[in-house]
Amino acid sequence: MATIPLRRDRHIEALRGLACVLLVAYHVIGNDPEHGMHIAAHDGWRLFTELFIHIRMPLFSFLSGFVFQAIVADRTALSTAFGKKLRRIGIPFVVVSTLFYFCFGLVNHDFSTPIWQIYILPYEHYWYLQATMLIMAALLIANCLAGRHARAFMTGLFPVACAIFIIAPTFDPDIFAVDSALYLLPYFLLGQLLRVWSLNARIGDVPARRHVVVARFGLLVAILFALDLAEYIGLNQLNFARQSALGLLFGLSACLFLFFARLSWRPLELLGGYSYTIYLFHVFFTAALRKVLGILAPGLSMGVYFAAALAVGLGLPIVLHKLLIRSRWTALLLLGIALRRPSDVRARDIEPRPAKATTT
Repeated sequence: MATIPLRRDRHIEALRGLACVLLVAYHVIGNDPEHGMHIAAHDGWRLFTELFIHIRMPLFSFLSGFVFQAIVADRTALSTAFGKKLRRIGIPFVVVSTLFYFCFGLVNHDFSTPIWQIYILPYEHYWYLQATMLIMAALLIANCLAGRHARAFMTGLFPVACAIFIIAPTFDPDIFAVDSALYLLPYFLLGQLLRVWSLNARIGDVPARRHVVVARFGLLVAILFALDLAEYIGLNQLNFARQSALGLLFGLSACLFLFFARLSWRPLELLGGYSYTIYLFHVFFTAALRKVLGILAPGLSMGVYFAAALAVGLGLPIVLHKLLIRSRWTALLLLGIALRRPSDVRARDIEPRPAKATTT
């Protein structure tokens, strides 16, 4: 088992792990009655997926924004940053989405979608990588142009991004998941602003301040969660749609509450260390399990199936990561990791870095 290194950002890994659990659970249950466990609308399982829609991928994007270095000094640094992001996110996006296209096309006997579209338009859950690359590229360029005013630029951009989020413009065609990039942008920017204004240290490292912030955002999240639940079961007419003012407030508040709560649990930290690999490959394993159990145990209860699929979707990608990291080429092509020295193999295996990106 990989060892979780002792460092100050263990709570970041724990939150990545939590986001992974929510993501895999969502795909196991399915986004509609035609997928996953084939759950009908307003079933208890569907309630689970719907109530976390404002936390699941927003939390991933918030954390990606926090760890991302969006401010670059000059064009050389800009070029270097672009190269790193294309390697870490772009290469696995192309390779793994292609594998997904052919594997699931063969299994389902469906190649109706032209393969070139999967690289340009949103495709399955890999839209998140497209959207995140778009956000990162835009911020890197904009901040390079803004120069010493980069922090002020991103601060001013945040309310604009929130307004666009609520307006929810759509593009046809949705090139490189630009719709989703605008959906994720407020969360990504919030994480980035915590970083560039050193709010993690100013608040998070001062217990008295942190406890006040956690209490206030915790109360707000609890109220919004209760209102969202009431809306779902028909007790009020509030709008908690995916892109709504209340949905955004819920998502931003939840991200801040979880971030400053400093969640720390070693199983989640372990999962968080492999979050990128889990994101990329969990659907391969959960889909395979569904096929196998459909043949060997067709009458299996939903609860048992859910637990088994969740364990497989979280655990087997970690095993796969340990295999892929043994080869320089598989590490690069499937994980976006560049191994240069033999010693890197052990270092990366112990502490894999998730893409600053990981919908759904």
